[in-house]
Amino acid sequence: MREKAKTVARKTRVRNPVQTRARLLQATVELLARKGPDGISIKEAAELAKVSRGVAYQHFEHREHMVRAAKDWITERLIDSMQGNGLAVADDVMLHVARLILQNRDAATLLISDAVAGRELSPEHPITRLIRQSLEQLKSTGEARADIDIEVLSYILLGMTSTLVMLSRLPDHDPEDLAQRFTTELSSFMRQGIFFPRKEPKRR
Repeated sequence: MREKAKTVARKTRVRNPVQTRARLLQATVELLARKGPDGISIKEAAELAKVSRGVAYQHFEHREHMVRAAKDWITERLIDSMQGNGLAVADDVMLHVARLILQNRDAATLLISDAVAGRELSPEHPITRLIRQSLEQLKSTGEARADIDIEVLSYILLGMTSTLVMLSRLPDHDPEDLAQRFTTELSSFMRQGIFFPRKEPKRR
């Protein structure tokens, strides 16, 4: 009777494939941020996600498939969070993005490394496109100058992400305090600059 109960218990134990896939993708993102795309394997991702290698292969055919899926997954998560914030004031947008980066530091590191290596973040990449759309919105509401170069500025703002990631790796930092400090300084920089106007030489 006891053996029968154990058999029934084993049969009624059902894995959640959606949660398992998400754990594998999160593990892949963490490994990619630490090692890069050439230094990881499905076996490592499975171990970090605490699932068997066989289960991992049920979700991904090979390592390249897993890497591509992880990048797409984290991109979608970041975009969904940025699109759903409903913010229209520049400082609020910057603070939201700073918090988002600090909450997803491994993913941000991955996206930065891909951008620097020229693998991702082309003008048509969803995140680049979303930043351009946000700048267009701020320009249309009068929060930004009408003559800003949106293409150049979008990449400048992407570069700011690397600054925040580097700051977050300093010891004993508080994420919320860092997000507030970063937003304050970036806002001041964007609105006022850091250099005094160049003095014209006096004419004799």
